[in-house]
Amino acid sequence: MRTNEPHAKKNFCSYCGDALINHTLSFLESLVAITLETHAVKIIKYVPGFVKDFVDLIPGFLFETLSFFKLVEFSLDIDKANTFRSRVIWEEAKKRGIIMEQVIFLGKPLDYYRATLKIKGKNKKIYFESIPIRPEFLDMSKNWDDKVIMKQEFGKYGIPVPTYFELSFLSFKNPEEIFSKLRKPIIVKPRVGSRGRHTVTNINSLQQLREGISIALQICSHLIVEEHLKGSVCRATFINGVLAGFYSGHAPTLMGDGKKTIKELILDMDNKRHNRVEPIRISKELYDHILRSGFTIGDILPEGVSLSLTHRIGRLFGGRTIEMIDDLHPSFIPILEKATKIVGLSVVGFDVIIPDPTKPADSQHWGVIECNSLPFIDLHYYALEGKPRNIAGMIWDLWK
Repeated sequence: MRTNEPHAKKNFCSYCGDALINHTLSFLESLVAITLETHAVKIIKYVPGFVKDFVDLIPGFLFETLSFFKLVEFSLDIDKANTFRSRVIWEEAKKRGIIMEQVIFLGKPLDYYRATLKIKGKNKKIYFESIPIRPEFLDMSKNWDDKVIMKQEFGKYGIPVPTYFELSFLSFKNPEEIFSKLRKPIIVKPRVGSRGRHTVTNINSLQQLREGISIALQICSHLIVEEHLKGSVCRATFINGVLAGFYSGHAPTLMGDGKKTIKELILDMDNKRHNRVEPIRISKELYDHILRSGFTIGDILPEGVSLSLTHRIGRLFGGRTIEMIDDLHPSFIPILEKATKIVGLSVVGFDVIIPDPTKPADSQHWGVIECNSLPFIDLHYYALEGKPRNIAGMIWDLWK
């Protein structure tokens, strides 16, 4: 296994996956973000340009001031990069001779950075969170990371999205009514947030829906309940309106032989796994996931029966990912390009569920499930199969 690529992290909350967060703090942040941020985005549209320019200067002023008082230092050590998303940006900067430094606050590395660029013949320092997006491209007409807002807007323009309902801890709709109106299985997840945290899939009963709601509410005040689209979880990343990368992710899936238990089949799969694939995590989340399919880990899986072990995809969870931009059926591209124009972001990633990305879009039931305004571009670099895409290079090219 490569040492300079992401590895699975263990933590005490299996529903956070490998991206543990403070549950209480996350809940409070979501409460503020959803109730206030939506209104803030509306107001920002009417703010004069010179005010926005002033706001863009605040991070640099803040970090430089803290540096003067020895509370912040700037590090050239790429190994301290907080995320692999930032690391691939940093690696590309070094190739181009761009000096990039990380903000270290009171000895703690942050996912904030500065880089020295030559702009209009003069050296200028820019400050950014993980991805160096030009300030004029940072304004969002809406909070596109909000799964409900995204689906509402995409639905207006004919972009395929799953059928969904909203829930909040204050205005609680009747779970029975929601359950009766959605095609099964069902998914419950936080309205804001990423990395599949506290997402519950494969829900087939009303009791499972109630349990899923309680799990998702642990980290988010507002939820979304939607139909569970079947197929590969794909990521389409666009840079300046151009499709820069497309990969499909697959969850670890067993095939029954009518002889071995699910646990034995998991061990067999682990023994045959690629050396870049992490072992299957036998956790509460896994137990609950297969239970919603009607099995326990000690059951013999009937011959010919396929069983997914988690909603989490990729090699970090025992599955696989394929970078497959060249194999994507061309009928998907104009639809996703339309989605990119709607959000108006220069760097954006869409999570899409598609049964078979190599077949025509109109021949299958698929949809966009999430929008990411700060996408994990490193996913396209570390896919198990396929050729990596130099997306970081395309991002730095935006500064030319």
